Amino acid sequence: MMKKITLLLILLTTCFGYSQNLINNGAFDNNTGWTIVNHYGTDSTNGSVTFVNGTVKIEKIDPSNSGWIHMGIYTSVYLTAGWYQFDMDMTFDGIDAIWGEVYIGNVMPVQNQDYGGDQQVIEAYNGWNCVKTYSGSAVAAGCDDSSPGKFEITTDGTYYLVFRTGGSVFGASGVVVDNFNLVSATPPPAPVLLTEFNFDFESATPLVGAERAEYNDDATNTITDGINSSVEVGEISKINDSWWSQLQYIHNDGVDLSTGNKGFSIKVKGPRTLPVTIKVEDGGDTAEVTENYTTPNVWQELKFDFSSYTSNTNKKIAVFFDMQVNDDVVTDPNLNIFQIDDFVFGKYSTLSIKNYEIPGLTVYPNPTSSKWRIATSNQEIQSIEVFNVIGKRVLSLKPNTLAVNVDASILSPGVYIATITTERGTSSRKLIKN
Repeated sequence: MMKKITLLLILLTTCFGYSQNLINNGAFDNNTGWTIVNHYGTDSTNGSVTFVNGTVKIEKIDPSNSGWIHMGIYTSVYLTAGWYQFDMDMTFDGIDAIWGEVYIGNVMPVQNQDYGGDQQVIEAYNGWNCVKTYSGSAVAAGCDDSSPGKFEITTDGTYYLVFRTGGSVFGASGVVVDNFNLVSATPPPAPVLLTEFNFDFESATPLVGAERAEYNDDATNTITDGINSSVEVGEISKINDSWWSQLQYIHNDGVDLSTGNKGFSIKVKGPRTLPVTIKVEDGGDTAEVTENYTTPNVWQELKFDFSSYTSNTNKKIAVFFDMQVNDDVVTDPNLNIFQIDDFVFGKYSTLSIKNYEIPGLTVYPNPTSSKWRIATSNQEIQSIEVFNVIGKRVLSLKPNTLAVNVDASILSPGVYIATITTERGTSSRKLIKN
């Protein structure tokens, strides 16, 4: 007991000075003041919450059962209007597919009903995107991308602090929580809204991969012609390892769409055609726009018009490639790697976009059973590459002439995409082989 009190005093002194803990029995000397809550009626058959040795332990009664449990604890606390800081200790080993979070609300939790409270205080752990083995402060764990544990109360009154957890794999010894601490805090600094950015990938960016996607901030451009001669680009892989695989940028103060004239542009190159979706979400009404990447293995610049949205409270910008298409649909990992460059956020009317069209470009006959003749009026064709519908290159030529015959007789009947490059840019054409 003395060791526990000593550790708690050290924690309070280090993090919060000598402020008084507003939670009665936050050290769990016993279960006084705390109520176990079961968020769904079936959980009590396999979920266990116990007060033991001055801690609270949540686990599965039968760890081999693959089903989920949703359980937690709550206590009441009287708060006056102002800012507060919460933290707690937590220990777990080998969790997976579970979450743990703390909510505050002025409505008492009800058995067998889910609870969202008035606001989330902290996402303590997340078995998908954060640490799976840990022992220490929930704030220090870094699983919360916002202001972890810091929240505002606007009205005096009695509130309910709820720790809730759920999911599948609770690890070797369950999840153990302790030392719930709530103290008064100073208000955070005034928010600085994100109004623009321009990532050229020549230096590090704040982008990260999420939901099983992997991101390389310093990749090498595999095709340095057409509209993108940059050597350094970003690269996201495993885009279909889960439905919501994404590239994301978190700005906790909010992404500003309030002027109603904002948008994004991004250069994209990948091995197959697919929809690219940008979402501004997490904190307000979700803003979402989708554009199509249409020419495999060619850099295209996509422009996303967000001028119909006016939110400024969302914290996350997420880029999805083939959103909600899982890895059982596209199984070849090489088809799930895309490169990006020149990611821009700002005024929609001034976003850079280059939809280059080669003057006088002609392709005939089309359809054909033997050959296509590709010609320009005054630009030498440096290269022609032909791809099938799954993005595999089937022909490659470097004619360095104004016109060239492309042999179609060796190809199977079907639809193909040709990328034609001159010194001034790249255009694409659909080819049909009879």
